Amino acid sequence: MTAIQSINSYTPATSRTPQKQELGKEAFLKILVTQLQNQDPTEPQKDGEFIGQMAQLSVLEQLSNLNNSLTAYLESGNNISQYSYVLGNKVTWTDPETNAQESGIVTGINYKNNQVYYKIGDQEILSSSITSMEINKQ
Repeated sequence: MTAIQSINSYTPATSRTPQKQELGKEAFLKILVTQLQNQDPTEPQKDGEFIGQMAQLSVLEQLSNLNNSLTAYLESGNNISQYSYVLGNKVTWTDPETNAQESGIVTGINYKNNQVYYKIGDQEILSSSITSMEINKQ
């Protein structure tokens, strides 16, 4: 008699997360070239259709560039808009010359020498000098 081995060793396949598929400019260009290579020589693609596809490629490339630029701007540290919440609010800071506490309402924001300054009255105060802020509830 022959022994029968167990066949209960089923291992389920790992679930895969579907990959995000995007039609980038390289893929679009490959499709366009393939289409041109495989067109019927007796009925070539019309100029208007070809120009339309080239325009689509150009728009796709410009949108991609705009997206990259906007992402870089938002991720950069010099995005002055991230400091706009301070406008109209009362802030307190320590004057570096007198070591005295001063306060005032922020009326503007300046960016120079890779640093952010708040305009308070006729002074420009370095943002890192601000010690407290009162939120205007209007």
